[in-house]
Amino acid sequence: MPPSDADSISIPVPGMHCAACTSAVEAAVRRVPGVTSVTASLATGRVLVQTRGGPPDPQVIRAAIRSAGYETPNETPPNPDGPSTADPNAPHRRAELVRLLIAVGLGAPILFTHILPAHGQHQGAWLPLQAGLATAVLWVAGGEMFRGAWRAAAALRANMDTLVALGTITAFIAGVVGAATGRPEIMHFDAAVMIVLLVALGKHLEQRARGQAGASLRLLAARVPQTAWIIAADGACEPGPVDRIVPGMRFRLLADQPVPVDGRITSGAISIDESSLTGESLPVERTIGQAVRSGTRVLSGTAEAAALATGADSSAARIARLAEMAQASRTPWQRLADRVAAVFVPLVLMLGVGTALFHLARGAGADAALERTVAVLVVACPCALGLAIPTAVLVTVSAAARRGILLRTAGALEAAARVGTVLIDKTGTLTLGRPRLTRIEPLSGLSQMELLRLGASAARFSEHPLSQAVAQAGIEAGLTLETPARFEARAGMGVLAQFDSADRSAGPLRSSNSPPDENHPAGLTLLLGSARWLREQGVTTAAWEGRADALTADGSALIWLARDGAPCGLFVLQDPPHPDAADALRRLRGLGLRTHILSGDRRAAVAVLAEALRVDAFDAELSPEEKVAGVQQAGRSGRPVAMVGDGINDAPALAVADVGIAIGTGADIAREASDICLVGASPRGIAEVLELARRSVRVMRQNLIWAFGYNALMLPLAFFASVPPAAAAAAMSISSLTVVLNSLRLARHREAGSADGRRP
Repeated sequence: MPPSDADSISIPVPGMHCAACTSAVEAAVRRVPGVTSVTASLATGRVLVQTRGGPPDPQVIRAAIRSAGYETPNETPPNPDGPSTADPNAPHRRAELVRLLIAVGLGAPILFTHILPAHGQHQGAWLPLQAGLATAVLWVAGGEMFRGAWRAAAALRANMDTLVALGTITAFIAGVVGAATGRPEIMHFDAAVMIVLLVALGKHLEQRARGQAGASLRLLAARVPQTAWIIAADGACEPGPVDRIVPGMRFRLLADQPVPVDGRITSGAISIDESSLTGESLPVERTIGQAVRSGTRVLSGTAEAAALATGADSSAARIARLAEMAQASRTPWQRLADRVAAVFVPLVLMLGVGTALFHLARGAGADAALERTVAVLVVACPCALGLAIPTAVLVTVSAAARRGILLRTAGALEAAARVGTVLIDKTGTLTLGRPRLTRIEPLSGLSQMELLRLGASAARFSEHPLSQAVAQAGIEAGLTLETPARFEARAGMGVLAQFDSADRSAGPLRSSNSPPDENHPAGLTLLLGSARWLREQGVTTAAWEGRADALTADGSALIWLARDGAPCGLFVLQDPPHPDAADALRRLRGLGLRTHILSGDRRAAVAVLAEALRVDAFDAELSPEEKVAGVQQAGRSGRPVAMVGDGINDAPALAVADVGIAIGTGADIAREASDICLVGASPRGIAEVLELARRSVRVMRQNLIWAFGYNALMLPLAFFASVPPAAAAAAMSISSLTVVLNSLRLARHREAGSADGRRP
């Protein structure tokens, strides 16, 4: 579980080019007192720092980064109209492209002369100009690279810039020496120019591709509204910054405007587009008492709402922060790649020296030894190795967040890709979680409406979903409910409600021949709950047990109502399956996964649902501790297990599962205990996230195979064969670009089996 984002800061460090760079930055920041975690992301070019005892001091963190030899440019001031979706690095890339084009113009004569058949003739007059043009090319196109190598050397470190700079300078110095001594065989001005131009071109293309990979994260940030129509205490409404809003403050919702913060509607009704958070394209209606979430957009209508959170804690803001934290986290594969890259550059430097000595000892000329040395230094740049995993994680996390899937850590991807069994809670996950009253069965002379008024009055203050369903049915029927003088609730059992006889606003609840209650002699006592609850309170239910069993044969839930010590009615309720549940289970079976329901609900209800959805197995009437045991039992199969739930009682099981997946509309504690959160209420996201994880891990594996395979092939080739330095530079650039472009394929992920196109 990642630490909270409350005491964290994200700082841009655009000078990082390889895993050695990120290791240097992390080591420097980690030495700052109070820092508990630091992650430098090569894919995003940012450093995420977390501390204890308060938020980090940006100036102290920036000073530590500069001590490692890297610059930290100031962030662009916030746009009052909201974050931009444009790539902030685009102007920098355009300037680099201009410098590259100028360098190409300066270097063209050198390259053109080099390919002429008689390029060795008439060198005398041409050499000074050739040296001058080569110097200009290195300064214009390679200035940033040389500055990066110098900063690394000043910090007694080596990185990608070190390798390329050494290779380029070696070729350039050889050219100068060759020109001064009249030895054309070691004049490699063309090699120095080609290395710089190809590396600069490769970096430009790579950064453009990484900019595309980060587009989804910028879109997430742009969803966070900056202003709101705030309602003052005197009723005046005026625009103000979202930062001013605190829980309880009222704000107005207008058509074609985003919802600024999470809130609950207090007046009015609106139609909302929630596709930006849940991926569901169909509009939803929201009215008094219902919640709205930041980042969604009002399509029509006007309403007022009370804030449930500050702007910083709104749904859209938390999604953007969680996405950035997940992108900055590391997978086990990435940690392996980082350990390899950390020692790779020093080994290559030694290999470069060994290459020159080896070929000179074998009697090769200085020209051949120099060419092979330069090729080894340039071809071995570990850019692809450093980008293989972070770029795939960057694209996957962004694509998932765009579909309402929040990954709390990148490591959850690897575990989710290997899941063999999916354990699923029933209520609120495979069902709507909103039971509906379907039948009222009188057990005495009272009518159904009289029973509903009694039951709804007793249930109106209960938090149990079944009691709430009875109370809601009474309200929808237009009945006037009375307020109990005494109310007690027993979790999982039922409620006791007593009413004063003086409260007659809705007519007498107490019958004329009812025996008096010892605590409220002139009042009425109602018991609402399970048969066990009634029996514990001394009420006999045996005469009606057969009728109750018949009413629950189809899996329906049952609530007993007793009036003054005698059963008087039964309420039959059903929690209908979620409309997407059947499709979700079908897709999980299509992925070859075993499905198993773990529920605290009654066995009959779970059995009916399991049969309808064709679930492989189910367990019912489980306590939270028994759910944990069920997760642990499933984990003994050897393959990781995923637990899906939405309630407080699911939190322990979510925490112990290899992969905890929380439905986003559930309890906060369930979401905090999970590795993955589905923002919407649809279970279709379960299969989608597991499928996306498999695709992501497949791409990571491909990238690593390519990165290791490239170096395994090119290093021996550059050591033993004659690889032109320019070809080595081209191969290095193509290697880095390949892993980035391969990762971008994940952005084109589409929901398998979705023919209706409801998700973007």
